[in-house]
Amino acid sequence: MNIVNGIISWNVANIHGLLGNKVEDPEFVKIISPNDIICLQETGCEVSLKGYKSYSDIRKSGKGGGVTTLVRNTIVEYCSLDKCTLTADHTMNIVIVKITDPDSNLNTFVVNSYIPPTNSKQKNRTNCSEANFDALQEKITSIKNNPSDELLLLGDLNARIGVAPDFHMYDRADEFELFPETGRSSDFMVIPDVAPISQNRNSQDKITNRHKNLLLDLCGSQNLLILNGSTDCDSALIPLL
Repeated sequence: MNIVNGIISWNVANIHGLLGNKVEDPEFVKIISPNDIICLQETGCEVSLKGYKSYSDIRKSGKGGGVTTLVRNTIVEYCSLDKCTLTADHTMNIVIVKITDPDSNLNTFVVNSYIPPTNSKQKNRTNCSEANFDALQEKITSIKNNPSDELLLLGDLNARIGVAPDFHMYDRADEFELFPETGRSSDFMVIPDVAPISQNRNSQDKITNRHKNLLLDLCGSQNLLILNGSTDCDSALIPLL
């Protein structure tokens, strides 16, 4: 995806905060604006930013939730929207932007999603955790038609997995670098243009919650790697891959 310079994901906890509209805050804009694609969660409403095209999915009933993906105008011609409502109660929000590389004609799907936390009153009322993750998994399966296509799953799924591995290292041992001296696998797998990926996650967040197994099942079934805790920089802004 050589045409994209930077992707950022951020739960803004209502774009109209106590101090006003965040996209009118120079410090906030300074952080997000170097990126061609900006994924925001819990916006509460549609979000617009000068120089970007906005794609939003806002909760139809109830407060909170909502996601917006902002795409810089200079790459909009290579992008198309696949926005859909995956669950009938609208508790999960999702925007999918497909980016087609003009040179290789390969597609990258940027999935921006929000799933309510396990203690959400709205979630408890509808008991929709499993339905949300199942729907997300089915959607990812449906858009990954070409093995050469890439997918980035970003957002806030309110899943805490601690230091649990997202895959069995021996299942993907051939993807890890070899030590020249011994021929043994190193601890890191190198993904071009992303980061070295460690076999052993070392996340700063050691806590788990009830969404843990749902996320791990999603990663296992879709062959996704969780970058949080597996790269040199452990940050909440690092997505699944």
